[in-house]
Amino acid sequence: MNMNISIKGVIFCLLTISGVSAQDVHLSQYQFDRLQISPALTGMFNGDKQAALVHKQQYFAVPVDYLTFSGSYDVKFQDCYDEGGFFSGGILFNYDQSADSKLSLASLTINGSYTLPLTTSLFVGGGAYVGVGQRSFSEKDLQWDNQWDGSMFDPTRPTGESFDKTSFTFLDAGLGANIRLQGVDRTKLDAGIGAFHLNRPNYTFYDNPNEDVRLPIRLSFYGLGILKVLDILDLYANGLYQDQGPYSETVLGGGAIIHLSNKKAREVELPLGAAVRLNDALIPQIALGYDGWKGGFSYDINNSEFEVATDGKGGPEFFLTYTYKKLCPLKQTKVCTIF
Repeated sequence: MNMNISIKGVIFCLLTISGVSAQDVHLSQYQFDRLQISPALTGMFNGDKQAALVHKQQYFAVPVDYLTFSGSYDVKFQDCYDEGGFFSGGILFNYDQSADSKLSLASLTINGSYTLPLTTSLFVGGGAYVGVGQRSFSEKDLQWDNQWDGSMFDPTRPTGESFDKTSFTFLDAGLGANIRLQGVDRTKLDAGIGAFHLNRPNYTFYDNPNEDVRLPIRLSFYGLGILKVLDILDLYANGLYQDQGPYSETVLGGGAIIHLSNKKAREVELPLGAAVRLNDALIPQIALGYDGWKGGFSYDINNSEFEVATDGKGGPEFFLTYTYKKLCPLKQTKVCTIF
């Protein structure tokens, strides 16, 4: 028991004080939460407005499980039938909580982007975001080695720990760039970069000016592609590499989208696929889309060294999106030049 208490204390200190483990929200189905990987993808969808919700829970088998929630909304500010480029805007909310300390991160950002068509099949775009975040924890359920009296744990004993504050807020800003190759109908490819926390906000629970802990810049490099093979079948492939301080992740995925119905306002599609987070997890995925709505599920099957603790149970992730498409009265058979 003394060993368990000491380990919790060490892990908690690493997470909250030194900041070496300060990482952002990371999702397995990132292609459905585009603002998470680059602000330049704001408005980059087939439609006029889009809302997305994502819920993820990890590591049920260990006492430091993670809970993640993300919600976003973005909209094009002008008719995409107009000649020239278009502006888009959006908001992104993230909430993340973990372990006995309920160590949490809540953030809200405002995104903006501009997309310019260079040809009928080539689009370039840039985006930026500004926002605010809050980091907090609770001491209520924490256990420390000082509370071990040699034979048993005594929660009434002093912890010997003190913090200047249990929460703090910070300002945040970032940029992104995107290239869209638009083929015929559903064929498309997005590739780009997102740069987050460019202002390197201070990230510590101490007021000591000598304890200067900065949130590392996160860089994300991505590719999101769909190839129409038949009227009823598309193939897709996605790739994401992210780097933040000493940490990095690579997620590669692919699969098929079966179009069960292509009737206008009655479209039905069934995406089936899988992804792999290198050196961490295998991720089967399934989704269903109907008339602007799309919902899906994935499960992280942990295969890293952490599998000894998790028993392979990485955790489920759910998403739900809704896309509103405004039909143009002059072009009833076409919604937008961006598919």
